[in-house]
Amino acid sequence: MSRLQPSSVNTLRIISLLDRRGQVKIYSCIVRMGVGNAVVDNASSGGITCGVDEYGRLKPIAFTAKGDKFDRHPTTNIQFDEIVVPNFMLAKQLVHQAHLMIPHFRLVSWDIAFDENDQPLMLEVNLHYGEVDFHQLNNGPIFGDDTIKILEEVFSK
Repeated sequence: MSRLQPSSVNTLRIISLLDRRGQVKIYSCIVRMGVGNAVVDNASSGGITCGVDEYGRLKPIAFTAKGDKFDRHPTTNIQFDEIVVPNFMLAKQLVHQAHLMIPHFRLVSWDIAFDENDQPLMLEVNLHYGEVDFHQLNNGPIFGDDTIKILEEVFSK
């Protein structure tokens, strides 16, 4: 992950839902990365985001918070779709296990960092909002056929 931008901790953000049956479903994954000499990967601080496919490969285009597009990292010139998130399945398993520990929070965004051995580490849990807009910008409509279910289960009173 550090190949993308060596000065920042580049993270994987995963959004998951814990449904009423106690099942965890992952809906979207993006990579957040810094730009320039930034030490943070937040899009609100000038970072960029890139969608991740179901196999852990980054998609070809990354975006700024304003929607500007890049087909290569603006600092390192790395082509995004040449990068595969290390231990992607382990990161998703970590989210599955962790979400079961906080059953009162239904829709959660998780920030996963990777150590020097590419092992996933839970960095942050976002319990409100979680930048759904960045997921949709990078991966399109993320809830698909489950949209109504999520609106009813998560957002209705």
